[in-house]
Formats: sequence, C-alpha cells, structure tokens
Amino acid sequence: MGIQDLEKLFHIYQQVKEIDDKKHFKFAIDSDTKEGKTRIIINEFGKWQKAPILTQKQAEEFRRKGFRQFVPDLIDFKNKIIIEFQEESEGRHGILRRRGKINKKGHDEFSDEDKDVFYELAKFNQLKIWENTHPKIQKEELRIFLKTFSKNMI
Repeated sequence: MGIQDLEKLFHIYQQVKEIDDKKHFKFAIDSDTKEGKTRIIINEFGKWQKAPILTQKQAEEFRRKGFRQFVPDLIDFKNKIIIEFQEESEGRHGILRRRGKINKKGHDEFSDEDKDVFYELAKFNQLKIWENTHPKIQKEELRIFLKTFSKNMI
C-alpha cells in the first residue's frame, strides 16, 4: 500500500466523519504499518476476534483451529462494518483481481470472493468503494450504507 492508497483511505475516513456527526462509528484504518489495527481472524463458523498483534506461532495456531486472518482497509468492530477501497477496477462494472490472491502483508491466501464469504459468515456488513466511481457518487453510496447500518443516524 503506497502513500496514495493511504491518502484515499484517509479521505474515506474523513467522509465518514463528515457524515457521522454524532460519532456513532469508530473506524480503524489499515495504515500498513504492520500494527494490525484492522486485523480480524474469522473461522468457518463465523466466530471472529480482533488480532492486532499476532506472532507467526499464534497465526499458525489459529490456522490449526480453522481461523483465517484478514486486514480490511477500514473496520468498525463495534458496529461490524467493513469498508474496502477497490483500486484495481474499472468503476462499478470492473473486475477486481478475479480470484486474485491476497497472500501478502499478513493476509491468508484467499481470493477476494472467499474473503467476502468470511466477512458474511462473521455477520460484518461490507461496502466496496470503487476507485473509478465519481467522488460524489462514492460519498452518496457511503452515506446510504452508513445510514442503512446505523440506528442512531438520521
């Protein structure tokens, strides 16, 4: 993740703050510093937990227990919401690394489709923001998504 990617994530984070004037959401950003602020482990039954610090030995033990680890771009653990920025696309109709592997930076080796299944098993709501979608449309999609999954927002 480069500086431009981080800027895009911080821009999305700022949009969330503008939309969420009551500070209902508490998103963490994957800053790519290996801190693991957004790292989550999920098993095939939907059991999940935060895993900010995970040694290689711990990761192997969790894998033996059926857990897989993911590092979403933005996550709100309390409200069970994930926002992913899709930089490899052609707008809303593009193809995102179809069955592409994400075996890097602490991720297990899963395709994007498999990752979506695990998020769904853990009952996390996910929004994918496509890079080539016009910023006004992105912001409106974000607003609608957050409103849909928040009882406290207007």
